[in-house]
Amino acid sequence: MLTRIQRLRNYRIFRDFSWPGGLYDFGRYNLIYGLNGSGKTTLSTLFRHLQQRQGLAEGTVEYVFGDSHVFGTTADDPAVPMVRVFNREYVGRAVFESGAGQFPPVYYFGEDSADKQRRIAELELLRKEHRDEQALQADLLEVAKASLESFCTEQAKAIRTLLTVAGGGPYNTFNAGPFKIAMVQLAAKENPGESLSDDERTELLMNKESRPLPALDTVAVRFPDLMALRTKTDALLRKTVVSTVVQALADDPAVASWVGQGLGLHRGDRTTGICRFCDQPLPPARLAQLEAHFNDEFEWQQQAIADLLQEVESASKFNKAISPPAHEALYESLQTQYQNSLKSLRTNAASLNGALDALKSALEAKRREPFKSITLDNMLEKVVKGDSGGFGTFVLGLLALAAESVPFLASFEGTKALKALNDLINRHNELTASFDVKVKAARDGLAQDEMLGALAQWREKCQTVDQANKARDSARDSAALLDHEIRALEVQVRQHHLPAEQLNRDISAYLGRDELQFVPEQNGYTVMRGGQPASHLSDGERTAVAFLYFLKVLQGTDFDLANGIVVIDDPVSSLDTNSLFSAFGFLKSRTVNAKQLIILTHNFSFFRQLRNWFNALNKSAKRAKRELPAHFYMLEAVNHDGLRGAKLAPMDPFLTEFESEYHYLFNKVFSSSQLEKGKGLEQHYGLPNMARRLLESYLAYRIPGHTGDLHGKLSEIDGDEPTKARVLRFLHTYSHGDAGVQPDHDPTILAETPAVLRDVLELVRVNDQRHYDQMVALVDRAE
Repeated sequence: MLTRIQRLRNYRIFRDFSWPGGLYDFGRYNLIYGLNGSGKTTLSTLFRHLQQRQGLAEGTVEYVFGDSHVFGTTADDPAVPMVRVFNREYVGRAVFESGAGQFPPVYYFGEDSADKQRRIAELELLRKEHRDEQALQADLLEVAKASLESFCTEQAKAIRTLLTVAGGGPYNTFNAGPFKIAMVQLAAKENPGESLSDDERTELLMNKESRPLPALDTVAVRFPDLMALRTKTDALLRKTVVSTVVQALADDPAVASWVGQGLGLHRGDRTTGICRFCDQPLPPARLAQLEAHFNDEFEWQQQAIADLLQEVESASKFNKAISPPAHEALYESLQTQYQNSLKSLRTNAASLNGALDALKSALEAKRREPFKSITLDNMLEKVVKGDSGGFGTFVLGLLALAAESVPFLASFEGTKALKALNDLINRHNELTASFDVKVKAARDGLAQDEMLGALAQWREKCQTVDQANKARDSARDSAALLDHEIRALEVQVRQHHLPAEQLNRDISAYLGRDELQFVPEQNGYTVMRGGQPASHLSDGERTAVAFLYFLKVLQGTDFDLANGIVVIDDPVSSLDTNSLFSAFGFLKSRTVNAKQLIILTHNFSFFRQLRNWFNALNKSAKRAKRELPAHFYMLEAVNHDGLRGAKLAPMDPFLTEFESEYHYLFNKVFSSSQLEKGKGLEQHYGLPNMARRLLESYLAYRIPGHTGDLHGKLSEIDGDEPTKARVLRFLHTYSHGDAGVQPDHDPTILAETPAVLRDVLELVRVNDQRHYDQMVALVDRAE
């Protein structure tokens, strides 16, 4: 058991308390009486710390449990038994109501259930906040999604507008779907790339608008081998015919040619002895002479010249066979090079063609003079001497060029130019063949550039969506966790739920009336008063229900009454007299078996019931010659360094020997009124409150029919008006009725207290001398 509170300092009203010498230790049953403001609530709160095994956050305390000393910082010491405390704070914790307004509230009773229901109410508010946040974030998510969707639609439309082409294409139907897929892929890249430069973009814009041109045929022509033809010609020119030469014919090539042709008209199928020119017989000798002149070798030479002329003539036709496409038929990017190559081809072809014409002229000359050895160099020399021999200057000039190998270079360069021309045509054809790939690449590049430009906004809008989504999910998950916690707490509340029948039965017995009925509602109760829903419980009803649940807790499995300490502070607050007796009966029956019971009260009627019970226990112990189980104490307000303090002392005999608190109050007021000014009053800091209660008690039976305040009652009794005014001012200023004196009141009130106390007693004497004398006699006898 708790033996004593050895020391208690700087803990609320207990500024410097030590267990007084001569004050007996706590017993099994302990009754502590004290007016309001004397420290009862402070003591019960101190015991609450023991119940919760919590160290003090302020002040210091030393308890004694048998032989063990326990300090406030070690309230979880094994020497401390289980403790249960009932006080006004417990009432606040044990009665909880939820709901208000147009519906009757739902009540939850019992400290554990009420605490859990409070927690449920807090969690429900928090859950509502999370659900509101979930709804808000869901709305924001929809807005963010709509914004992202609108952004994707607008960007896709811009790309579609930029890249739509006639005849269809992948971007003609481009919309938000493929745009989002492409943006997701782009955003996932570590290096998405860089935007196009102005030049690059311009080029792609040109390419994406281009159209394919038809494929073209290459120039299928071969440059003649001028070197070979020149070599053949030079060899044939140098060769002479070995025959019996008719000198006249040899000297006159024109005539020789004419005669040679005529001779051919008189041979073969045209054989005749008659001259076809003069129609005269041809002399045989002349024919033989001519045939000797124009023999087989001559014929072979003439045929060789004719064949080579044919070959040169065929070679000369190459220029006419060159039929290249017009430069406008090629892609614009190739046209300049194509024109240059074509010009080179034409120039070199013309140069080569002149050389071929020169070769033909030389061969014609050889045919006219078959019996002479001719060289191209000799022909050039004749030109230099002014004897062209029938050759034109232009032709001989080409022969001169031929001698200087320029035409041979033209053949080589012409071949190169032809190849370059065909290469450009092939490139044109390749561009045509690869047009779709090129245009697609250009369009893809532009689309990529557009997406790169939109990437920052895409990421920002995606982040907004992601944040709203996460916030919504977080709020939803938090609400779900709270749902789980609330359901678990509701199960626990239901487990501690007192059946309504038992609660109705107990509250009826406790209050002494069956006005209240409790109807199960959710995990709590609705209250019916007189058959109608009650909107509130009075303080007395709240205290009654809380105390019933407290007594129920004492019988629970988590508390061993026979080995525990029970502390009860004023369980009858605001109860009428009938209910007070019922409450006492409940208390006595439910706590008599406690290991240790400590009861604090300021209600004298309740005190008297407890005092009689404890006195009976002590008398029984005396008869059995056992140690007295019940002890009586008083809490008194005192002055400590100018501030209100408290002390624990033996109970005043006037409280133990008389049946009225009035006797005790009269004794205190009368004794203190006899003290010298300011002396000894520091131990009676609560005197203004005592004086008020004494006067109120006296006026209650002296003026029983008056229901007014203290001022109204004083006006109905005899006495000096200035005295009444001084008493009323003092009591109104320095006492607060049931609230007690506050710690910040001016301690100088003690200086005028004895005089005012004498004024109070004088008012009693003036109105009832006999009563006054008898009370004084009791005081004198007690001393």
